[in-house]
Amino acid sequence: SFDKPLMANIRSDESIRGVKEAPITLVEYSDFECPFCSRGYETVQALMKKYEGKIRFVYKHLPLSFHDKAMISAQYYEAIRLQDEKKAFAFHDEIFKNQKKLQNGVAFLDATAKLVKADLAKLKKDLNSEAVMKRIQEDMKEAEGFGMQGTPGFLLNGVPVRGAYPTDYFVNLVEELQKRGKLKL
Repeated sequence: SFDKPLMANIRSDESIRGVKEAPITLVEYSDFECPFCSRGYETVQALMKKYEGKIRFVYKHLPLSFHDKAMISAQYYEAIRLQDEKKAFAFHDEIFKNQKKLQNGVAFLDATAKLVKADLAKLKKDLNSEAVMKRIQEDMKEAEGFGMQGTPGFLLNGVPVRGAYPTDYFVNLVEELQKRGKLKL
């Protein structure tokens, strides 16, 4: 993987947290309902802090079929992202901080959308739109192409990490990329 990195499709309209042209790119394929993804969220937060100014984070969807709130949560995220990427990331953070409340379904998703000041009427109109559904399907297909079957799955500068690993694991990958001359910080 170090010599043949997997290249995620980072679209021109991609929502990116961090520095858009950063030397470190962390892509996550995630499921809002997956308990391991909430651990992944904490790891991403720690990496964003550790490599501040040198990392960009891209969130992609891999809602697992056995999580009944995962797809609708992804749709809410994408419908909010159509309005404002900062609100979408705020929604993302609130879902992972309060993941147990996802059991309340649409009531919790609506409350969270209101909390981040999303336009609920527009969100409801966009929820099942072609733009929202197509983006989620493209993410899922990309993840599948990389052999990501469970969540979370990550690409750190193209190196796959399948599962919820601690921050140190990713730090070691960054150091290995530097040793191999694949990354300059």
